[in-house]
Amino acid sequence: MRPELMNDPIKQRWLDFSECTHPLEVEHVIREKLELPEWYGCNLDALWDSITGIMYTPAEVTIVYHPEKNVQWVREYIEKVVSIFYEARDEWDDIIVHVVM
Repeated sequence: MRPELMNDPIKQRWLDFSECTHPLEVEHVIREKLELPEWYGCNLDALWDSITGIMYTPAEVTIVYHPEKNVQWVREYIEKVVSIFYEARDEWDDIIVHVVM
């Protein structure tokens, strides 16, 4: 963990995409639950920038989705979101990621 964050409490985040029927709904959940600004870009590049530069850390993020409920193109988008969170976790040790399916 970055030394400047060692005494900060871990912020718990719960991203529930199980009812999302469109990628924009996924992005709205992200913006709301990560408390991102109104100008958040609602795309995967903006997600990376937000996780690594705007989102409060240290953070523990739980992502919930049900592959059997989400239509394929929404499920594929959610899987890209999950991948971005995993990449951020691997780069920054102040982000913990859980996926619940």
